[in-house]
Amino acid sequence: MPAHPIDFQIQAGFYSTSELTNIFDEKTRIARWLQIEATLAEVQGELGIIPKAAADEIVKKACIENLDISEVAREYEQSRNSLIPVIKALKGICNEGYCEYIHYGITTQDVLDTAQILEQKDALAVIYRDIKKLEKLLINMARHHRDTPMIGRTHGQQALPMTFGLKVSIWVAEIRRHIERLISLGPRLFTIQLSGAVGTMAALGPQALTVATLCAEKLGLSSRVPNWHTSRDTIAEAASIYGILCSTFEKIASEIIQLSKTEIGELSESAPDKAQSSSTMPHKKNPVISQRIAVLSRHARALVPVVTDSMIHEHERDARALWSEWLAMPQIAIYTGTGLHYLISVLENLEISPEGMLKNLYSQKDLVVSEWLLFRLAKKIGKTHAQKKLQALIKLVGGGGKIFKDILLQDQDIGPYIAQEDLEYLEKPERYCGLAAEIVDDTLSEVEAKQQQDPEVL
Repeated sequence: MPAHPIDFQIQAGFYSTSELTNIFDEKTRIARWLQIEATLAEVQGELGIIPKAAADEIVKKACIENLDISEVAREYEQSRNSLIPVIKALKGICNEGYCEYIHYGITTQDVLDTAQILEQKDALAVIYRDIKKLEKLLINMARHHRDTPMIGRTHGQQALPMTFGLKVSIWVAEIRRHIERLISLGPRLFTIQLSGAVGTMAALGPQALTVATLCAEKLGLSSRVPNWHTSRDTIAEAASIYGILCSTFEKIASEIIQLSKTEIGELSESAPDKAQSSSTMPHKKNPVISQRIAVLSRHARALVPVVTDSMIHEHERDARALWSEWLAMPQIAIYTGTGLHYLISVLENLEISPEGMLKNLYSQKDLVVSEWLLFRLAKKIGKTHAQKKLQALIKLVGGGGKIFKDILLQDQDIGPYIAQEDLEYLEKPERYCGLAAEIVDDTLSEVEAKQQQDPEVL
């Protein structure tokens, strides 16, 4: 029975997607091992390293459907090796002694490492597809809300007017950098491992480099020397990129959570019609999916140090490091891809309240353009004096029902310098959004130009 939430069948899809779990499915993984063994035999047969008939037999039989999976499972009860039970099962169904040429000249880690790269390639293809979708979604949102005014917040408090489009354009720029990271990662990560017990390729014979190159081509990978049995930097890089992706996903989800608070009411998750987010409070509309994104992100990031620590190997192979890495990477990929899947779902149905944003912007109204006044008055009385004067006058507003504009006009030092233009900013703080709209335009133009260079798939 499934014991990990990733594999739950009744609560399916809470912390994974079927597409991602299928990539890392146990039988799919064994099928990849067999694919690698078949590819190796095929290339060796073409080069005359093993008999062509043996290669044909191995290629024909190296399918998981041909194996007795129950027998393989029983063998694993006795075996201490990750691959031997599968190799033994394959040997048992190959005819005429051809089984002697299975797994010819390589080591277990070669197969498991290469299979890990193949599954990560599949996972990254899904993540790349979806993050491109996320980018497009955010671009449209930023453009639509280019001029939607809202209050910007720093240190958890109202700061200055801005636009919702500017907030989203910052997300767009960050997602674009992630896309570029994913694109650049592929050539380093998608590399075959085929170098034998200690990386000398000795058992593969004089044509070892050719064997590795041809196998890599057939598997859609590249080949490089020296081996990376103990050089796990690209795996750690992949894990780290997953981690920073998740940080962005959580940041966006957390912003949605914050802005959906009852007292703020600027954003809200849109739940399905029959969805019930609270078991006892019918009025609640909890940001459940955004919270789930945060949880997935935290678990993915927590596993990244396991992979970076696994870069530290002893000698030419260290199972402690390898097994730690092999255990962590599928979880990190699944959590990352699932968080991304959820984020797209939330943003596609996000309820955005320009009215709520304007209401909050007006809650302090004239006070939130104090920066505007500061720099206007600085030209007349100096910035330091203006700063102290405005701070003192703002204190007079608090809780006393006094209007900031009236206090300013009545002040003997400042009143004479308050122009009609200044009063208009006090009445309409949304006018003080600086270059927000232009920044949105420039950001989106730059990102859309870069999109033209993106590959269709990774």
